[in-house]
Amino acid sequence: MKKFIFILFLLLALLPLCLQAQTPSAEEPVSTQQQEQKNEQDALAKQIQERFEAVQTLSSRFVQEKHLVLLTEPVMAKGSFSFSKLTKQLRWEYTEPFQNGFLLDGKKHYRLENGAKIEMKTMLARNIAAQMMMWLSFDLKTLSETYQVQYLETGVVLIPLSDKHALEKITVFFDEKNPQVLSQIRMDETNGDYTILRFEKTRINQPLAEGTFK
Repeated sequence: MKKFIFILFLLLALLPLCLQAQTPSAEEPVSTQQQEQKNEQDALAKQIQERFEAVQTLSSRFVQEKHLVLLTEPVMAKGSFSFSKLTKQLRWEYTEPFQNGFLLDGKKHYRLENGAKIEMKTMLARNIAAQMMMWLSFDLKTLSETYQVQYLETGVVLIPLSDKHALEKITVFFDEKNPQVLSQIRMDETNGDYTILRFEKTRINQPLAEGTFK
């Protein structure tokens, strides 16, 4: 069970701790410069959304680094994932230092542990599924309901709208050679800890191996 909790660390970090609706503030007059900036951001958001909407399948290796304030060396883990948008299937599996993970298969959710596939039926499992599908599809429209989006030259910064969120910010970097690929995600926590996910050998819209989601 402890290993499974460690596996879910990344996913839980992406779940808002407070999902209360934000109280709308009174609208203020918008200057010409502010309107131009808004138009530019809207154009960037549309461009990014269109790029990722074209992604139907993904597979990649990843390296996860968990940096803790109390430790001098990061806690390392490696693995791979495969994702199909059309069938809503995802296999996320750690291969080092242990072999565990989880499988999302339509409306069913499983944890993978020591070669066994164990079905999960909790609200937590459904939340994990929704969050992972949103992230792998990189649905900016849905993300912007929870995060303030700031654009970089090669990525975006997501700042939680709620001050009760466990994360201070999430920085997402696109691959310089292929902007449809996420090359790295960094998640900074409010306590000074942070996690880095690096993606390697990503394949887009390529046939997935038979039995990937079994």
